[in-house]
Amino acid sequence: MSIKKQKDKTYNVRISYSDDNGKRHEKNKKGFTSLNLAKKWERKTLDEIDEILANQEQEKNRILLRDAYEMWLVTYKPKVADTTFNKTNRFITNHVLTDKWFKDSYVDEITPTILQQFINDLSANVHNYKKDLMPFKKTIEQCVVMDLIETNPFDKIVKPKAKPSPIFTDRLDFYTVEQLNTFMSSAKKLYGTDDNKFRIYVLFRMLAFTGMRRGELLALKWSDIDYENNLIHITKNLVTSAGVKDVIHPPKTKAGKRDVKVDNNTLAILRHWQAVQAKLTLASGLQSTGIVFTNEDLTGYQNANKLRLWLIQIAKQANLPRIKVHGFRHTYATLAIQAGMNIKQLQYQLGHDDVQTTLSVYSGLTETDKAKTADVFTSLVNF
Repeated sequence: MSIKKQKDKTYNVRISYSDDNGKRHEKNKKGFTSLNLAKKWERKTLDEIDEILANQEQEKNRILLRDAYEMWLVTYKPKVADTTFNKTNRFITNHVLTDKWFKDSYVDEITPTILQQFINDLSANVHNYKKDLMPFKKTIEQCVVMDLIETNPFDKIVKPKAKPSPIFTDRLDFYTVEQLNTFMSSAKKLYGTDDNKFRIYVLFRMLAFTGMRRGELLALKWSDIDYENNLIHITKNLVTSAGVKDVIHPPKTKAGKRDVKVDNNTLAILRHWQAVQAKLTLASGLQSTGIVFTNEDLTGYQNANKLRLWLIQIAKQANLPRIKVHGFRHTYATLAIQAGMNIKQLQYQLGHDDVQTTLSVYSGLTETDKAKTADVFTSLVNF
């Protein structure tokens, strides 16, 4: 930059600078009648250039929320199962990266005020929104750590009370002994006499009498069944993801790799299904896949989504309230506790890493348990 006095006694100012991309720029002005005026314009112009360069630097470091989220996903994906990963993506796509909210937003545009408005709207529509917000919060936290933003707007919001969880009068968390007996009788009538559908009856028998997860059950191979010692070796889990089928993963938890004890009656039913499956496979001219619960074509794993439809059909036939497929795991645990199974035994049978999970999630009280509560106490403290 320079200030030069001209022959006519006026002053010219020339300022040159490079932007962040290395491109040269110049600002020139002529005809200042005094050196003081030339220096004043020079200072003003240099301040403007500094502001331009600062804004360019700030713009260069800005990042869209969707790009920041994709960056966070790279570290998150290896830590979770495909189903959890897809569930996370669905929430972000359906609730966060939407036209109404943050689809085209830069992270530094997400102020506490805007975020609070989003949280208020979300809480009115999603009953478990606090848990679902985890990926959004983690993405913003990572941006703070990387100095992409100075403060975390999540630190300045108030989380309102969530929308109440839906109450379904036609659904239960688990079945009582009587209800389970009715359900299994109905399943046997519907599917227990037709060789082509017999596996459906066996599936629900196994879910109810072993406490296995659905994915663990569907991943079983015949080599995992130990008839001699009444054991099933659980070493894998079938995961069905959006657009991807029949993906075999390790069990859900470290404790998930285990040997489940099975009663003689259930094993006898399973052995009968093995014979039926072998007969059907031979009649179809196919080779055995080694899979315990094959699909209708006997060519691969059973589609996990079909179980819910069959469950609804059986419950309707039995005139019973519905439970989820996972509800048979709750049923097993609850009835096992009622029968006096040691909590550590139950923890192992279910494949829980933490006994607190077994205690807090699965030890539900039936109406019979509630009625006996006072008698249990007074039988010990009888005075």
